[in-house]
Parts: sequence; C-alpha cells; structure tokens
Amino acid sequence: MGLSSYLPTISTPARADLKPLPGTTPLTPLATLLPPLIYYLALLLLPPSPSHHHSSAIALLRNTLAILAGILFFRLPLRYYVPFSVGLTYQLALVGLYGGCRTLDCFFITPYLFHHIPRRIKYHHAPRHATPGPARGGDAESYFSLHFLQQGGVAVTETATTESGWPDGWKDRLSWALELELSMRGAGFTWTSADVRHTKETWRPRVRDRLHSIVMHVGPTLLVSWAVVRDIYVHYLAEGEGFDDLPWGVQAAMTAALGAFLMAAFSFGHSAFAILLSPLNPHPLSYFPPLYTAKVWEVQSVRGFWSYGWHRLFSRLFLVYGVWPGEWIERSLTGKEKVESADVGKIMGGFVSSAFVHSFAAHTVEGGWKGAFGEAWFFTENGVAVVVEEVVKMIVRRLRKESKSAKDNAGNLNRWYDGLVGRIWWICVLLYTGRNFARGWVGAGLVSEMAGY
Repeated sequence: MGLSSYLPTISTPARADLKPLPGTTPLTPLATLLPPLIYYLALLLLPPSPSHHHSSAIALLRNTLAILAGILFFRLPLRYYVPFSVGLTYQLALVGLYGGCRTLDCFFITPYLFHHIPRRIKYHHAPRHATPGPARGGDAESYFSLHFLQQGGVAVTETATTESGWPDGWKDRLSWALELELSMRGAGFTWTSADVRHTKETWRPRVRDRLHSIVMHVGPTLLVSWAVVRDIYVHYLAEGEGFDDLPWGVQAAMTAALGAFLMAAFSFGHSAFAILLSPLNPHPLSYFPPLYTAKVWEVQSVRGFWSYGWHRLFSRLFLVYGVWPGEWIERSLTGKEKVESADVGKIMGGFVSSAFVHSFAAHTVEGGWKGAFGEAWFFTENGVAVVVEEVVKMIVRRLRKESKSAKDNAGNLNRWYDGLVGRIWWICVLLYTGRNFARGWVGAGLVSEMAGY
C-alpha cells in the first residue's frame, strides 16, 4: 500500500490560484517529520559529554545528522507544496529556510567560528509591588503594551542565570534539546534570549489574562481586519482588478488590514501556545516572553516600529545572515575598526536578509521568482527609510545643539512636535512601502484564500 493512501487531505486537488514551483509534489507526513526529528537527534549530541569519551565519533555522528537535517529542511520548499493552501505553502518555505539556516548556525557557524555552544538560561521571577493601571509606568510595557493583554497579571522582577555546565544525564539532555529546538520563542539560551525582548521589571500574565486578550482584543482585531480584506476582495479584486488598479485609499486600507491581521495572528499563536504549556510551569518550556514591546501609538520612527513594535522571531537568522555580514561589508569598505559602529551595514544587512527570506517564500507560491519581489522591495525600502531617518535625526540634533533656542531650553533637544512628525513619518512609510507586500499577497493568491475564495 503506497504512502499516498494515508494522505487523503494532502493529496486533494491543488487550489486553482496556487502556483507551486515546477517539479514539486504534494507534501507528505514523512517529509514533514524527518527534518525536525533528525535536527532533534543532532541536538541531543550537541552539548559536550561529561566523560568526553568517543568525542570524535560523537562529533562525526552529530555533524552527519545536522547536515542531513539541514538538507532536508532546505529541500522542503523546493520539493513539496501544500495543495489545499497557498498560505501553508508559503509557511512551508519559511519553515524550510529558517530550519536549514538555524541548523547551519547551531552546528557549524557558532561552534566552529565562535567556539560557542548555546548555554541554557534559567529565569527567576520574584514578586514585586506594583499597581497595574494607567499610571503604572514603563516597566509594564513588556507584557501589556502591544501584546493585546489587559492590564493584569503578576508583577515580577526577572533575573536570568546562565548555567555553567551542560545537561546531566539523558533525561536532562532530552529536555535541553527540546528547549533549544523550540527556542525561537526567544527564551532559554544564550544565543536566542534576544529573539523576543523582555525587561527585568515585567509582568507575568495569568491564563485568564491571555484568554481575555484572545476574546476581547486579538479576536476582534482578527475579525475586523479579515472583514476589511474580504470586503475589498469581493468588491474589487474578485472582479478581476489588479492591486494597482485599486484607489489609493483602498490600497492603504488593504495594506493596513493585512498588517493588523498578521500582528494579531502572531499574538494569538503566542498566547495560545502559552496557555497550552502553562501546566508545565515552572519548566522553561512554559515561559513565553512578550512578543511586542511598544504600543503602536507610542512608536515614533520606522526603526522604533521594527525594533519594538513588531515580533523578533527571526532575529537570530537576520543577525547571523544579515547584520553580521552587513557590518563586515561596511567596515571593509570604510576601513572602520571592529570597535567602531557600522550602523548602516547593520541596518541594511538585517533588512536585506529579511527581504530574501520573504521573497524566497513568495517564489514558492508564485511558481518562480517572477512576481516574488514585492516583499523584497518592502523590506529593502524600509531599511533605506531607517538609514534616512537616522541621518535626519543626526542633522537635526546637531542643528539644535548649535541653535540659541536649545541653549535657552537648558540643553533639551526635544520639541513638542517631534512625536507627531515621527508618527506621521513611520505610518506613511509603512503604508506606502507596504503596498509592495500587499501586492505580492494579492498576486500569490493569499488574499483570495483569506477571503474564503
């Protein structure tokens, strides 16, 4: 009996608007399970053995498993697609590319170039006296700002301790490997703790806080943004109009609705997994730091949005494959020393790497690279916008320092209108450049699938 007989859902006819890569076939359970399973087996052998016996043989086996896992991850989006869903095919490409890059980083780049194997971080939370509410101050931002959580929960002071040793025994090693495989949520290891920002003085939401978030905030946001997307699709796009044929106001509404939908969807997934794993508390697997750390209406720059107003789940990937190469290129071209800032290379490297990752995913649902560069333009333009705003800030500060008004104002370089100008700037940039992202989603069939067509 063939494997296809066990795959009635995966083997269903492909959506008419799905354009998979030539030569790809419907995804199978075996192809889905093998990469993360082999990656996990390799992770079991990553920390040094206490006895150090047969270290060469173990290293050979570990690296062989890692290479195989990496190949299978990279192969996923180039060999398979999900016939009944454009969105899942897009996600499959992100998982395959992310998994392959993560495996390469974990087993080869970090250990051999930086001589570092990730160490586990244990978080301790001591209760502190604080009153949730409008006057609570900035320490509550990490959980109750843009994460759609109500102002409640337990106020805590967080301390982090890095383990000095390695897993002791196979039971601990099994847990260690699983924690590291799932560490994309940003907790638990020295190389991933920055994936999701969290502060020392923070709040730990209870299950009921997260449920309240889903029911009262995330759910309505998802519903309203989806309704806007569907309405635009039904009244314009379903009739055969292209995205560029839409009125500018409708394009902006579509772009904003897609952004709000994605933001709320990430928050829903984060809270849902936190609820499901809450019975494991205080095990590290139950720890979910905040996903967003700034309110939308408090963001005052494009850089502020991407640094604090959006999730950082891919930050390690962009750091290793974008930020570091970008900084190296800038220093090579300018002759800067290692201790000197290479901010332009850092910014553009991060955004260009993000551009490639998202365009790679888009090309798997566009049948090739043609039409898959909307995301690339979006992220590249945002990188340029960040560089421009940093240059403008530097010039404005210099002018204000030299002006008489600054001296009369006790050296305060801020102006009452700075926040207003900053908010108008970043919103206009996101809406204008985001049209490239929305255009790509319309062309790939993602919007029609969201609309239920």
